[in-house]
Amino acid sequence: MAEVSLPATVQAPSSFGIRSVLGLLAAAIALTVINVAITLTVLDRYGFLNSQEVVSLDAATMIMGFVAAQGEDVSEQELQSRILSLNANLDEIIATFANERGVIVVNSAAVLGGTRDVTPDMLASLGLQQ
Repeated sequence: MAEVSLPATVQAPSSFGIRSVLGLLAAAIALTVINVAITLTVLDRYGFLNSQEVVSLDAATMIMGFVAAQGEDVSEQELQSRILSLNANLDEIIATFANERGVIVVNSAAVLGGTRDVTPDMLASLGLQQ
């Protein structure tokens, strides 16, 4: 029988794709939910919630709207770059939206009910309304 020789090193295929980016975004959203819960608890304890409306934002829908608005002709690398850019600026984008409208924005995943959903408004303000 002929001996089969194996290469000395085996390289794994690149695993950093769109799924990895979406996984990172999901982790960021989870951390944001925790942050929002702590912030709301503190704001409620000191009575600051009485003066502003609390609204919810479906971050997953917003991100998917952003991805869909990029079009099919965008390469995966460019899409990853744009998603990372959105993620890096997401806090600032939401803070600007909240300040302009005088509201407190929380992720809808952290809300059981009773808030107005501003996801369509946010998508429209970013020019991503479909």
